[in-house]
Amino acid sequence: MKKHSINKLLNVMIKLRDPNKGCPWDKKQTFESIIPHTIEEVYEVAEQVYKKDYNKIKDELGDLLFQIIFLSQIAKEKKIFTFNDVVKQITDKMIFRHPHVFKNKKFKNMKDFNNWWEESKNKKLTSLLDDIPDNYPEMLKSNKIQKKVAKVGFEYKNDIEALDKVIEEANELKKEIKKKNKKRIQEELGDMLFASLDVARKLQLNPEISLAKSNEKFSKRWRRLEQFIINDKKEFNDLNLKDFNFYWNKAKIN
Repeated sequence: MKKHSINKLLNVMIKLRDPNKGCPWDKKQTFESIIPHTIEEVYEVAEQVYKKDYNKIKDELGDLLFQIIFLSQIAKEKKIFTFNDVVKQITDKMIFRHPHVFKNKKFKNMKDFNNWWEESKNKKLTSLLDDIPDNYPEMLKSNKIQKKVAKVGFEYKNDIEALDKVIEEANELKKEIKKKNKKRIQEELGDMLFASLDVARKLQLNPEISLAKSNEKFSKRWRRLEQFIINDKKEFNDLNLKDFNFYWNKAKIN
């Protein structure tokens, strides 16, 4: 198989951004304008990983790599850093994070390694939560917060206790819904979601994957429901909730 140098892709990016002969769309992009595309590519990689479509994973990883090169080229033009600087920094970081592989440091077990890792990071922090970016997606941020505080012992003893907290928060939410207090409803809904994510952490399950599977399951059932309605020559406007429930239960069986 013919090997391809990363330099060829870097040169493609340079030509796309060329002020005179480059692509009009690529030339006008900035750090800020390209970020939504970068985030989109991350989700597309994740989607194909969930689907185990390895050919598409390869394709989407290429798109994601191109986003990294795009951002690096913008930085190079502004004389901030280059793609090589990015590669050097991540290489140095990985070597530092694995002294048991690249140096002679010994760890008794995984827990010993994790303790060393947290200590090495916490030397630079004033709070345990300082290295969690504010612009993280909220689900990821919750997971990071919960993992951080759990490492110093602030967590429920087991997954059942964590689940009991979800039930407690659901009851609190129910009370506020009855009172119609919009501000408190939002707070309690947030608390319930936060507690639900903690259950996922205790069960060592990825909440994104769990939610993705639920979305997929719901979508499949809904499409079956739609087909049943079409087969019965009906329209959505003809149906009430009882009718929908009938078709929904039928879709669950099939």
